Amino acid sequence: MRHHTIIYMHPTYDSFNGRLLEAYRKELEQNGFIVTVRAVYDLSMKLTLTDEEYQQSLRGRYPEDVQAEHTFLAHAEAVTLIFPVWWGTFPAAGKGYLDRVLSYGFAYELEGESPIGHLNHLRAHAIYTTGSPKEEANDMQAALESVLNDSIFSFCGMNPGGNLHFGNVVQAGQAEHEQMIREVEAFARAQADT
Repeated sequence: MRHHTIIYMHPTYDSFNGRLLEAYRKELEQNGFIVTVRAVYDLSMKLTLTDEEYQQSLRGRYPEDVQAEHTFLAHAEAVTLIFPVWWGTFPAAGKGYLDRVLSYGFAYELEGESPIGHLNHLRAHAIYTTGSPKEEANDMQAALESVLNDSIFSFCGMNPGGNLHFGNVVQAGQAEHEQMIREVEAFARAQADT
C-alpha cells in the first residue's frame, strides 16, 4: 500500500484550509493511498525545540513524541504540508513541529557544513493559502517556495514534488472556493500517477 502523511498546520478544521484538507485526503484515499493526518494543533506534543533536546538529537536520542512522528514519515512515500500563510510563512506551531520532527540524525546530518538528507524516500508538497490575491503575493510566494523546496525539503533529502498556492481565500466567493477544491482534488490525483 502507498502511504501519504499530511501535516496540517491550521488551528481549526472549520476553515477553508480544513475544506482543502478534507478534499485532498479523500481524493488521495480514492486513488489508493493510506492517508495519515497529523494535525499539529491537536497533538499533545510540545512545539518548541529546547537546547537539551537538540543536544540529545546529536547523539541519536529523541523523545517518545518525536519518535512517534518519525514513524509517520518513515513509512510514507509522500508528505504534504497544508497551512495558511501568516507573516510570510506557516504558523509558528508548524515551525515548532518541524524543528522537533525533522531532527538531526533522522532527517539529515552534516558533513562539515554540507547537509546530507536522510528522507530520500519522500516526495514533498505544500498546499497553502493567503488572504491576498495570488498576483499580489508573487514575491512572497517565491520566497516561501524557496524556503519550502530548498531549505526544508531538499535539505532533508526529500524530492520537492510541487506546491499549490491558493490566494484571496478570505474574499473569494463560493464558485471560486469550489474551483480551488477541484484544483486540490486534481493535485491529489496527480500524486497517484507518480
